[in-house]
Amino acid sequence: MRLFYFFILIPMGLLGQDLQKSNSTIDYLKDFSLSQSDYLKKLTFNAAINSKNNLYEEYELAKMAPPTNGPNQFHIDFVGTANLQQNINEANEDVQGSAGLGVIFERYFLKKGSDGKPDSDSKMKLVESLDMEAYINVASSIDSLRAKVVSDEVTNQRLFGHYILNPVSPKQSIFINTNIYFNPELDWEKGSWITKVISGMNMRVNASNVLWNYNNGTDNISQYAGSISFRYGFFHEFLPNDRIRDDENKRRYSVRFGLYYGSRHVTGDISSEANNDLRNQFLGTVDKNYSGLEPAFSFRLNNIIAEFTAPMMRGSSESAIEGLTDIQFQFSIRFVGGFSLKVNEKAKNDDDDDDDDDDGIKTVEEVKEE
Repeated sequence: MRLFYFFILIPMGLLGQDLQKSNSTIDYLKDFSLSQSDYLKKLTFNAAINSKNNLYEEYELAKMAPPTNGPNQFHIDFVGTANLQQNINEANEDVQGSAGLGVIFERYFLKKGSDGKPDSDSKMKLVESLDMEAYINVASSIDSLRAKVVSDEVTNQRLFGHYILNPVSPKQSIFINTNIYFNPELDWEKGSWITKVISGMNMRVNASNVLWNYNNGTDNISQYAGSISFRYGFFHEFLPNDRIRDDENKRRYSVRFGLYYGSRHVTGDISSEANNDLRNQFLGTVDKNYSGLEPAFSFRLNNIIAEFTAPMMRGSSESAIEGLTDIQFQFSIRFVGGFSLKVNEKAKNDDDDDDDDDDGIKTVEEVKEE
């Protein structure tokens, strides 16, 4: 009988300990007002919430900028130039050619609804689109500016002043023009007026290298010189937004007025302290930096942009430089078209099919019938 109680009571005691531990666990869960099943449900719910949050974050990122492979969100064109023929015709052993490459980039950030206008989420975004045009010209030689010297004074100072104001060179130069367009249908409670007045922001950089030559009959001095032009500010677009883009979201038309802050900087060997006297001979001052307001008016028709600017540059010494300081008028026309990177696969396949048939060659009988 004692042996019977031993084998009965020992397992019951162990079972009681397990039940006590289980009850303590349940009591612990009850302290948090959760049952075991509710606890499991909460774990599952938390996992779902975390997964949902991750998806929501991805969704928010997607809303910030639609993918570039989306319809009509991204466009890029290339422009190239080169010149070797003239030097070859001259039978010059040291062939000096020049080449240039340009890129025209457009990125549209908003999503459009079924009505063709930005959807509700896009109306909360400030930036509508970004476009940029950039050109780089490279050559083995650089342009030269020669001073006309009379009685040790440079009489064509305007040539050097105008170069600093507008450093354009077909040989060694860079030109970058960027426009950030604001959303004209911005739906901010206290900021919707911003894009009604300010349509966007413009930033421009232009720089080049040239050779400045000074020859007074006894001294023949040449120094490498460069100029960097900066411009940034805001502009207002006069045309309605639904009239300045085509069906592919590419900007085609524009009439706008901008107010910018511009600066010009002399660089290169001519800007060193050792060449202060020489620079003073060319410009009549040792100033290297000039800045001021730069209002501009421009219009665009397809791939042609015409622009008028009136920079008002002044140096630190307030010295007057012909072609640079005071109010100077500038007029320019540039072409912003190129070869698109986008390839029409359907048209390509159709061409391949035609090539497989007869390569577009007509027979004599077909010509007679026509």
